[in-house]
Amino acid sequence: MAQKWNLQDIKPAGGKAPKASLVREVQIQAPERRPRTDIAPRIQRPEPIETQFDDSDLSTIDIIDGKSEKRHRVIVTSAVSVFIIALVFVVNIFLGGADVTVHPKIRDVAVQSSFLIYTAPQTGELGYELLSLEESGERQVKASGKEQVSLRSEGKIFVYNKSTSLQRLIKNTRFESPDGFVYRIKESIEVPASIKDAKGVVVPGSVVADVFADSTGEKFNIKPTKFTVPGLKGSDQFDNVYGESTVAFTGGFEGEKYILDEQELNTAQQALHVELRDKLLKRLEEEKPAGFVVYKDAVTFVYETLPSTEYGDSLATIKEQARLQVPILKEPELAAYLAKKSVTDYNNESVLLSDPQTLTFSYTDATTGTTDIKNNQSLDITLKGNTQIVWKFDEDVLKGELVGKKKSEADLVLSKYSSSISKAQSEIRPFWANSFPKSPKDITITTIIGE
Repeated sequence: MAQKWNLQDIKPAGGKAPKASLVREVQIQAPERRPRTDIAPRIQRPEPIETQFDDSDLSTIDIIDGKSEKRHRVIVTSAVSVFIIALVFVVNIFLGGADVTVHPKIRDVAVQSSFLIYTAPQTGELGYELLSLEESGERQVKASGKEQVSLRSEGKIFVYNKSTSLQRLIKNTRFESPDGFVYRIKESIEVPASIKDAKGVVVPGSVVADVFADSTGEKFNIKPTKFTVPGLKGSDQFDNVYGESTVAFTGGFEGEKYILDEQELNTAQQALHVELRDKLLKRLEEEKPAGFVVYKDAVTFVYETLPSTEYGDSLATIKEQARLQVPILKEPELAAYLAKKSVTDYNNESVLLSDPQTLTFSYTDATTGTTDIKNNQSLDITLKGNTQIVWKFDEDVLKGELVGKKKSEADLVLSKYSSSISKAQSEIRPFWANSFPKSPKDITITTIIGE
């Protein structure tokens, strides 16, 4: 049996026993080291390659500081953004104002009617004004000689009757001018009695009569004037029946006249007529007044042959005068007249035609287009076609009502125009503004017809 030892019985080599408080030193042999097989082999790093630089290469190397470049881009972008925002604000301030887009009330109508137009219209009638233009020209025509001729002057007069009874005048009844020149009517006529219009004004009855001079000679080529009827002198009808010319009489001649070839004369006259006609139509396009409707098919031409003159030994100069006449209609009056005829709920509002030229014009009597209409008191016309009647509104008044109003009040203002405006939109600048400008000139109204 092995012998047991107490800790106190162990003596150190120096001969003294340790104190009971000391810990006995024990030597522990470390385990034997074995090579580890679970460790990955060490990676052999490649040796750095040393690069040789030449001094000349330094000039081609760009050294970029990434942080500096990024900071530069941020600054530039911010500056541009600030500039754009500032520009928008400045533009809105200096270009401030309001735009109002208006769609007026419109109605499609089909027109196909004949009616009278008058120089002095009464209530419910359509009036017109007569536009007249004149041009003259000349041509040289070969003459074969001269001859002695005696010719009477001729023309037309309007014969009026202010009495309440019909007046008959037989063929060759004399009419005398204030200067004593006497003319005779070619055919018998009946002049209607006068009537009273809606206002009680006496409107004389009238007819047109062809007259010729009582004698030959150029002195009878007189200008427009008034005439009395010598045969009625001493009766009440002398003051009631009278004549009036509106165009100078022509044709009177006494003396030698050129003998011209008839065919050559006609050719020269026709060429001259075409030239004068083209000149007058060009002038009509340039001189037609604003606010009036002019239809080219309403134009009439009257040509007058003036006395020819000598041109050299064997040529004669023929002269022609052309007069263009056309009835012109005020557009608002024409539109209102057609609206009354075509639109059942029309209530005398101000209207216009979207395009008056979509209507075709013609005279009910085709011969009217080749006659002198200067003294007509009425014309019988026909209009056909499709057009649009557009209701008008006063832009200046609308601007005045919008001035200084809040944006929320625009609908209330525009609602007052419901009889003439179908819809409207408004936009105020700058975009943050809540009220319309304080000056009407800063408000722009754009009218759009149709969608």
